Amino acid sequence: MSIQEFLIWLSSGVGATLVASYIAERNAWFQSLEVEAKKVYKTLASTVIAILAFLTYTYVPVEVWTTLSPYWQIVLAVVAANYGVEAFHWFDKKLVK
Repeated sequence: MSIQEFLIWLSSGVGATLVASYIAERNAWFQSLEVEAKKVYKTLASTVIAILAFLTYTYVPVEVWTTLSPYWQIVLAVVAANYGVEAFHWFDKKLVK
């Protein structure tokens, strides 16, 4: 997935909501909120993320994306490896029992 593809996905409702939820659910202050307050915060955060992704994709020159592309691929590889190892260990622990 290229940076541009990621930003297009992020500017969609689904992408922005997944990222906002992922970040919010890992914060203690967010966990202490009431359910309705969580919905409002997630909606606002998702909207801000989607708009920022759209603006970034729309107004940043193509040359910048070309320059950042190799670094983006490194970040994706590290994230995929980390979550892949976590999944492997989870399944490995279940199989050992």
